[in-house]
Formats: sequence, C-alpha cells, structure tokens
Amino acid sequence: MGALKFIVWTACAVGLGIFLSTGEVDGRTPLEHMQRAWKRSVKPDAVDRVKDGLEDAYEDAKDAVSRKTDAAPRERISAEDRAAVNRIIAQKK
Repeated sequence: MGALKFIVWTACAVGLGIFLSTGEVDGRTPLEHMQRAWKRSVKPDAVDRVKDGLEDAYEDAKDAVSRKTDAAPRERISAEDRAAVNRIIAQKK
C-alpha cells in the first residue's frame, strides 16, 4: 500500500510540474506568472542583502573550521564566571 501511495504522489508531483512549466493561463505559463509576480514584489537590494549575509556567514564558518590546530581555542568564559562555576561545584561536593 505504501508503494502505491508513493507512486500516486510522485505522479501528481510530476503532473503538477509539467502543468506549471507548459500549461497556459492567460497566454502565459503559471511559471511565467510566478516569475513576474516575484520580480514585482521582491526588491533586488533585499535579495542582495540576504545573499551578502549568507556569503559573510559562509566565510566566517569556513574560517572557524579551517583554523590552525595549534591555535588555542577562543575562551568565552570570563574569570568571574569561571570562579562562580567553581564555587557551585565545590558546594556540591
């Protein structure tokens, strides 16, 4: 029964894709209608800002991963925080 469902849903998805790319509504395909609506509603600078942000995040991640192994890891815990944690641990013992 699961295989039959899979085949039916796959056929429906393929049929929808074919309709979106080749079927005509008001002289244009639905895909062309969506592309025109996208171009009218989305500002190019907004897409560029998102793209630049993603590129910056990618570069930051790449730098973090490719950091040399002999470099010490970045310490993000302050001395006061470390002392507080040590006091809590000492109380539990």
